[in-house]
Amino acid sequence: MHCCDVILYVRLTNDMYSRDISKKVLAGRMTRSRQGKFGGGQPPLGLMRDPEERGHLILDPETAPTIRKIYDLALNGWGCMRIAKQLMEDKIPITRVKSNTECDVNYYSWGSARISHILRNPFYKGAHLVCRTHQKGIRSNTYDIIPREEWEVLEGCHEAIVSPEDWEKVQELIDRRPPIMEGNACPFYNLFHGIIYCATCGKSMQVRYEKVGRTGKNRFTGEEREPIDKAYYICQTYNRLGKNACTSHKVEARDLYNLVLKDIQELAARALKDVESFYQRISSRMERRYLADASEMEKERERLEARNREIDDMFLNLYTDKAKGILSEQRFVKLTAAMEREQEENQKQLKELTLSLRRSNEQESDVRTFIREIRQYATIQELDEGILNRLISRILVGEVKKVDGEKFQEIKIIYNFVGEIPAATE
Repeated sequence: MHCCDVILYVRLTNDMYSRDISKKVLAGRMTRSRQGKFGGGQPPLGLMRDPEERGHLILDPETAPTIRKIYDLALNGWGCMRIAKQLMEDKIPITRVKSNTECDVNYYSWGSARISHILRNPFYKGAHLVCRTHQKGIRSNTYDIIPREEWEVLEGCHEAIVSPEDWEKVQELIDRRPPIMEGNACPFYNLFHGIIYCATCGKSMQVRYEKVGRTGKNRFTGEEREPIDKAYYICQTYNRLGKNACTSHKVEARDLYNLVLKDIQELAARALKDVESFYQRISSRMERRYLADASEMEKERERLEARNREIDDMFLNLYTDKAKGILSEQRFVKLTAAMEREQEENQKQLKELTLSLRRSNEQESDVRTFIREIRQYATIQELDEGILNRLISRILVGEVKKVDGEKFQEIKIIYNFVGEIPAATE
């Protein structure tokens, strides 16, 4: 064999051996990660390595309270930048490493991106995230970021800093928060952002402010009007596409504020007056609703499972046809790919149905949780983001209609845990 050929052969052999070792190392790491073992570098802030068990995380007593505070502020409706500013004002350190100088600015330099990363991190609810990225190839320094909806998360792997329920609630608050509008000089702070929707088209309601030049005084009393008295909400679809797409569903901000405040005060008073009677009234209504929903969900679950079994049989038949030469390889791949996509979608729906059915069985806990929350607000005189986000899931604003010559508008308040509570439960 020629010398050059020998060198080339050795290089190819070494390269194949190196690739094989890399694959085995990666497979080993993935296996441990899928067992819920932490094998990364520095654990997330608030957690630390367990000195007694390799790959297990425990709470860091120094930094875990910081994470808890961040989630508490988020549950009160605070945005990432507002939370970051508060942490910097409180001079809460950003790392476990002690600063060399007291005036080290970077030691306290929180940012909205870091807060967002913490609020999205499933490690804080006691779960384990298998991986965030995929390496594009062996010896490659480039990585593909795995989309959040495709994360592989293992629940209950270590002690949680925040409860899974609080973590999920924070995810909902983040998802429904509207984008920041540049150049918006409206002096009214929109308390209802992310929870107010059009009851007809389902789009969010947008806040609008009276045009510059309108009088700042009430024409009947002569008193100066507050910013909320000049603000109103209209349907986003109507605002963008006009009356042919949807109607305005206009509601004054002050009227909405007063309506929601009054409803919370009345529910809280009823919960304080006779908690068991209030519990029974809500529970009976929820039970009727859940029984009807559960029946429909069970039928849909059975349909999806039957369809998946049917697809499995079709896979077997297609493979048989391909083996006999009846079906070409190209056609086989195309058909099976389509069926795999359908089966994956069915599995996703089955998982959601299972969670919904499980949720319907937690009715008593949901009602008790709501009553515990609502009783805290019996004496409130004004609303803030914290109250709204802890109590209300969404507000549905109906179309303005005329009934017996008078204008009428239906507004539904959907509460967390229990849904809508009609006045009929009085």
